Amino acid sequence: MERDVPTIKFRSMNIEENVSIVKDFFFLENDSIDLYNFVIKLFPQLKNIDNKLSKKEKEKIIETIVKDEYKSEKNNILNSVKNYNKLWKDYNDKYFTLLCDYFGVDFPDNLDVIDVSVGIIPVFPRYLDSYSFSIGIGISDEKLIETCAHETLHFIWFRKWMDLFPKTLRCEMDSPYLVWKYSEMVTDPILNNKPFDVFNFKERGYDSFYELTDGKEKVMDKLRGIYSRNISLEDKIKDGFDYIKKL
Repeated sequence: MERDVPTIKFRSMNIEENVSIVKDFFFLENDSIDLYNFVIKLFPQLKNIDNKLSKKEKEKIIETIVKDEYKSEKNNILNSVKNYNKLWKDYNDKYFTLLCDYFGVDFPDNLDVIDVSVGIIPVFPRYLDSYSFSIGIGISDEKLIETCAHETLHFIWFRKWMDLFPKTLRCEMDSPYLVWKYSEMVTDPILNNKPFDVFNFKERGYDSFYELTDGKEKVMDKLRGIYSRNISLEDKIKDGFDYIKKL
């Protein structure tokens, strides 16, 4: 079946966008991702911020540090945009066709471009409502392809999810809800199996997921087993979610 698929296009994140993302992650708490330490690793200067300062004062310091770094890395941002567009080009139509065929759903009819902003950021957020995401500079070729595959899988995953669970609230698709956690867990059993063996990378979810057990076996091993069964995709999704809900 011939499918009309969108194209990922990378662009430079503007300085205001970059500051906003770093601010958000500096203050945001998440039990699956150690966001604060990711931010500190990328911007070590932020570790010296006095906790006694008000949030507004802290934000001002963050703004200054990120803006200075952005200006010094402007050429690297532009080079990353150019390189990323070149790297992903050969995968775009092939992967999105495989993805839509696997899930039996399409991207929205009016979606021609998946916008990807490139900047100096510690983690790579996605935006389900706008079918877009953000990514950092200077990552390896393998990581670039993996990130694009991972993030865009979620766009199609939740279109399929709403077919199966139409009463799901929009907020449940984001952290910290179980629906969101499950969507992050399944990227491993899906992308590491056929038909997605066209990639050279090894897909891996958040480290914390691989530490989970159900008392008998590791949760991620169990999910891999469910998604390897000779059953319909719909049953895989439902069986996996039933298993996760019982934990």
